[in-house]
Amino acid sequence: MNVEELVKREYRRMALGTDRLCDCDFAHDNGENPILTDICQHYVTNFKEMKAKGMGLMLFGGTGAGKTYAVAEIVNALTDAGYHCMYTSLLKIYTRLSTLYGDGRQAYLDKICSQDLLALDEYGSEGENNNQTALYIINACYEKNIPLIVTSHYHKESLANTHNPQRLTALSRLWERCACVQVHVPQSRRYMVREQLDRTEKLLRGPGPYYEEPERFTEPCEEYRKPKQMKLIK
Repeated sequence: MNVEELVKREYRRMALGTDRLCDCDFAHDNGENPILTDICQHYVTNFKEMKAKGMGLMLFGGTGAGKTYAVAEIVNALTDAGYHCMYTSLLKIYTRLSTLYGDGRQAYLDKICSQDLLALDEYGSEGENNNQTALYIINACYEKNIPLIVTSHYHKESLANTHNPQRLTALSRLWERCACVQVHVPQSRRYMVREQLDRTEKLLRGPGPYYEEPERFTEPCEEYRKPKQMKLIK
């Protein structure tokens, strides 16, 4: 890598908070989910207008659907373009806040709510014990027209199936400003998962006895097609 590439990668790492996602960009997209990639590209292309109106995306789908990659390539593209972005999760935010006190907590929240784009991964996985903090962050972004990119393993209906007024208010804010997209697990990804499981099973079987699958066995990746009350999509 030359100096320019190293600087570019460091800016990406700072925005993402990890090296693992630095290569998640449109150049390395394998094209498994062309519809999702197209949505992400159009969002980046039109980000100036999106930012002016505070408009974002909310992606719903099971593990392996490509939600994290999609968000990372948006963050990387906008970071490369000079925008200040942050990729994190509410759970990470809560963990960080638990180590801070007084002015330090407020300074951290101010930093989060001063980005050009805030990406929140795995919304809903943090539980409902910190809805007040979640509402503070989402409401601050709403008032400042800061676009939010949010992913969730839960169905939209499951997230709304709560009597907590703060969670409902936060969701109302998100759905007012975010285009909701249901992301399906690509067929190639399902085959890959099945092949990995088959390969592992063969390595573990040895001479026997063998495990027999139940007659009503359901592929884990298919579970997201059946909405269930506050059940994590597998």
